Formats: sequence, C-alpha cells, structure tokens
Amino acid sequence: MKKLSEVAEGELVNVIEINGGDGLKQKLFRLGIMPGTEIKVIRNSIGPIIAEVRGVQIAIGRGMASKIIVIEKESFKKGMGDSKDYLSR
Repeated sequence: MKKLSEVAEGELVNVIEINGGDGLKQKLFRLGIMPGTEIKVIRNSIGPIIAEVRGVQIAIGRGMASKIIVIEKESFKKGMGDSKDYLSR
C-alpha cells in the first residue's frame, strides 16, 4: 500500500482507503474517486498529479493525493484491496 502521491507515472492502481474527513471524501466522490476506483497516474512530477479516472484526466493536489491510499492493480485483483464502506468513516 502507498499514497497516490508516491505512485510512479504510468502505474495503474486501485483506491483502497481515503484518510480524510467527510468533506474530502465528498469532494473525491464527485471526482469519481472512492475505494475500488482504478486510477492511472499520467504525470507525477512538479505540481499537481495528473491522473486518469474513469476515462477522464483530472488534476489532484499533492495534499489531497497524500490522503488517498492505493494498491497496485494486480494486488487488488488478488483480494488484498477490500474496500470499506466509503461514507461511513
């Protein structure tokens, strides 16, 4: 597991947890990001992270990205990425 802010460019990951309050979870939900969501990192250098979520490229600030916990897609498929009820935290 690692933070989205630590994912290399071109890597495909699945969200397993959001470490933040309801406001952050709601904002990410509106962007289509919740546990189980597949994310491809397009750019992770200086500035915001550019990621592809559900076929759309979005920019995610580094602070927000550091609260998104992800796992490599292959590990998620093997059952290591069980998601929790998104809005119950």
